Amino acid sequence: MSRLALVRSSILFNQVRSLSYSRPALVFARDFKPGEYPKTEAERRAAAKKYGLRPEDYEPLPDNGLGFGDYPNLGRISTDMKSDWGDYDDPYLKRNFGEPIHVVQDQITADKVSLAKTRVSFSQIVFWFLFGSFVFIGLNYLLWDKKCFIPIAPKQYPRNALNGEEKHYKF
Repeated sequence: MSRLALVRSSILFNQVRSLSYSRPALVFARDFKPGEYPKTEAERRAAAKKYGLRPEDYEPLPDNGLGFGDYPNLGRISTDMKSDWGDYDDPYLKRNFGEPIHVVQDQITADKVSLAKTRVSFSQIVFWFLFGSFVFIGLNYLLWDKKCFIPIAPKQYPRNALNGEEKHYKF
């Protein structure tokens, strides 16, 4: 049996099996749930191999009751912090095939929150906002009686027709 026929038959089998009410083809809660938090060195090595990491690079997320289990702690790196010039399998998320994704990947894509360090602190932002506001309000207060306008001369007519001395019609 060819590989393509095998793939087609397995797809058909999974579709038929998913239509039956006995057991769904894929149960997300069970199939994609991380394992238990590793307690021994052998469990750590197995979890590192499971996620495609070297054992010395693998560090699980803390066991704080959120249920992340043996999922690796990938650090605080959002999508916009990765290189724009890398040759990625998924250029939108800047990741390669088989690379583990961050636990909160849906929150740190390039069009959302960035985890990069900001160039200026929040106190500097507030200071410059208030400084600019006070300068704007102060200049308005000081220069309120000095009106700024474009000087326009009164409209000139060829004859003195505005005060009713001359009529523009002959009937």
